[in-house]
Amino acid sequence: MKAQVAVLIPTLNEEATIGRVIDRIPVHALSNDGYDTTIYVIDGDSEDRTQQKALEKGAVVLPVTQPGKGAAMQHAFSAIRADYYIMIDGDNTYPPERITDFLRLLQTYDVVLGSRLKGHIENGAMTRTNLFGNRVLTAVACALFKKEMTDLCTGFWGYRRHVIDHMHLVARGFELEADMFVECSRLGFSIGEVTIDYNKRADRPKLSSTSDGLKIGFFLLKRWMALGRGRKP
Repeated sequence: MKAQVAVLIPTLNEEATIGRVIDRIPVHALSNDGYDTTIYVIDGDSEDRTQQKALEKGAVVLPVTQPGKGAAMQHAFSAIRADYYIMIDGDNTYPPERITDFLRLLQTYDVVLGSRLKGHIENGAMTRTNLFGNRVLTAVACALFKKEMTDLCTGFWGYRRHVIDHMHLVARGFELEADMFVECSRLGFSIGEVTIDYNKRADRPKLSSTSDGLKIGFFLLKRWMALGRGRKP
C-alpha cells in the first residue's frame, strides 16, 4: 500500500493562481516514488472563484469560516489523516515541484521547510523591508528557542504524521509558521531544509510587513516567556 500524502493549500481569493499551483504539484512523480497524493484546498471563505477553480482541477475543497491562516490550518490538521503532510501557499510564489525533495528529506527529518532566504528571490517578490524583517525574526526565533533554521516565515513546510499529532498550535493568523517552529523546538523535532526559489505574487501581498512582523515578534516572545515559566504554551 502506498504512503498517503496530503498537500494542504491555504487560500483566500487566489482564483488567479490556484489552478497553476495545483497543476505544478508532481502527482505522477510522487506516485512513481510510492506515494498516493491528495490535494486539499483549505479555503478561508474566498469571495472569488478560488473554490470552483480548485474543484475543476480535481482538488478536495475544505471551506473554513474562521478567519486567519492559523485557524484554517489547525482545522485542516484535525480533519485530514495522512502519513505525510505538505503545506504550501496558493499564490504560486513557491515551487510545488520540490515536494519530491521534501518527501525524500522527510525519511530522515521530522519536519522539512523550504528556505527562500537560502535560495533565489525573484526581483519584486520580497521588499528590502520584508527581507530584513524575515532575517531578524528568524535570528530571534533561533536564539530564543535554541533551534537552527534559516527561514522562519516560509509558507512551504512538510511534516511526518506524528508531528501533526503532537503539535499544540495556538496561532490564528500569520503567526502560524512561528507557532510551528516553537512547537518543533518544544517537542524536540528535527528540522531539515530544502533550498527553494521564491517568485513574485501576481497581485498585492496579503501580509503587512510592519504590523504582521511585529505580531510575529511579539508572538515569539510570548511563547518563550510561557515556556520559561513552565506554563502550557
